[in-house]
Amino acid sequence: MNAGSHAAPKDPIAAWLAKTFPHQHVLRAEIAADLSRCPVLLIDPPNKSLFGHVVELAIGLSLCDQSPYLRLLHCLDHDLANRLLAIAGYRPTNDLAASYDGWRRTDSALHPAHIFTAASRLAHVHSLLNDLGRHRSDAGDVARLVLKQHPRLLNSRPHETYRTRRGFRTVWSSYSSGFHSALRSFGPATAQLPLLDGRRHADLLLGTTVLEVKSGRLDDDRYLDELIGQIMTYALLAHHDGHRVTHVAVYAARYQRLLRYRIDELADRLAGTPVDLTASGTHLATRIRDRPYRRSVA
Repeated sequence: MNAGSHAAPKDPIAAWLAKTFPHQHVLRAEIAADLSRCPVLLIDPPNKSLFGHVVELAIGLSLCDQSPYLRLLHCLDHDLANRLLAIAGYRPTNDLAASYDGWRRTDSALHPAHIFTAASRLAHVHSLLNDLGRHRSDAGDVARLVLKQHPRLLNSRPHETYRTRRGFRTVWSSYSSGFHSALRSFGPATAQLPLLDGRRHADLLLGTTVLEVKSGRLDDDRYLDELIGQIMTYALLAHHDGHRVTHVAVYAARYQRLLRYRIDELADRLAGTPVDLTASGTHLATRIRDRPYRRSVA
């Protein structure tokens, strides 16, 4: 075991990653040192998990040219889904407005209040699908029925909405100051990229860069270990699925920092030896397939 590394992880996928890439602690220390020098945004949302979904979904809505998050939209009343897409800057390109994959971005301006409204509603759908998905395969159908009968589930309590919106405005002001342009420069955006038949989902694929969005704290080794495991998993599975991925990136919103790495160089460095990304992706895919499968939210 490397000096400074943690006890062997119990999760078999994390254990495989730790064995395949035994020098992750070096990257962890570098990221920690980098983030420690960054100006940290002072935000304290009431529901940190929901806030993270709001930020991720808002960024996806702002970057994608074609309407993203179709599974979430199909859980909503048709008119509400149309309104959310419209206020997020999308318009239908044909007469079949119900076919949300036919909507395209027509408004390049970033309207914080509009983006927040759309993203926060979709974040509540995301949370509901996650809860239902733990117990049943027809989570989307059930979510539609639940939300039709209880539309209030799409809203937080007023004081929670106020605090969430206040934190979002702080993050969005920072994001709009240069990060949005930087991310768009990576290439066309695909949100919630399904990997390995939906067993995993990357936050965003921007051209040939897999992006992970983090709005929470990264001041503990456990958080950084999880982050490194995520970006390596998504990059390897993307190679396995045939996506041309050259880089992995992390947008640490709270720290106002965008980190980006060449995946071939990073994999070799973490492994301490040259890595065949396609072969490694196949090994990882086999291990994930061997585990009990529960479809994640797209």
